[in-house]
Amino acid sequence: MTTTLITGNAAAAWGARLAEVDYVPAFPITPQTEIIETLARWCQDGEMAAHLVMMDSEHSMLAAAAGAAATGVRVFTATSSQGFLYGFEMLYAIAGLRLPLVLVNVSRALAHPIALEPDHNDVLSGRDTGFLQFHCATSQEVLDSILIAYRLAEHQKVLLPVIVNLDGFYLSFTREPVEVPEPAQVKEFLP
Repeated sequence: MTTTLITGNAAAAWGARLAEVDYVPAFPITPQTEIIETLARWCQDGEMAAHLVMMDSEHSMLAAAAGAAATGVRVFTATSSQGFLYGFEMLYAIAGLRLPLVLVNVSRALAHPIALEPDHNDVLSGRDTGFLQFHCATSQEVLDSILIAYRLAEHQKVLLPVIVNLDGFYLSFTREPVEVPEPAQVKEFLP
């Protein structure tokens, strides 16, 4: 186990990397973009074997995630704020089909024309969609919750998608010490 100083967004990326996700449909939106940038760099550099695809919207991102999860692929994606709402219709379909994927939401206010403050109205709007929700207070919880989320989501007695939520700006961009487990440790917990 290595302790490193990373942001909440980087902790989310590490969670996806350690879970050995296969597919990452993505669409960048502030303050979640660092997650996708980090995963894209790792995929490009060969440090991660996932297939990352930039989609044309959050709706198509979640539709692609659903299709891949339905075939048994381990899927990870992330969004925030208006992006969460833009893909909202897909949340019901994903949960209704009991597709075990993990979606990170980096909470940000919903306001027009733009709001860049932390707020939970985005993720709380998804309360009744059928997704399990984890709300993280530290970067360590972000990484750990993603690993726990896959273990729960993929369990034959659960088979539900999971939202792992972290506060935009406060937690997404704040650097904290995080214990990053070794891949072998994760494989024992998450086969």
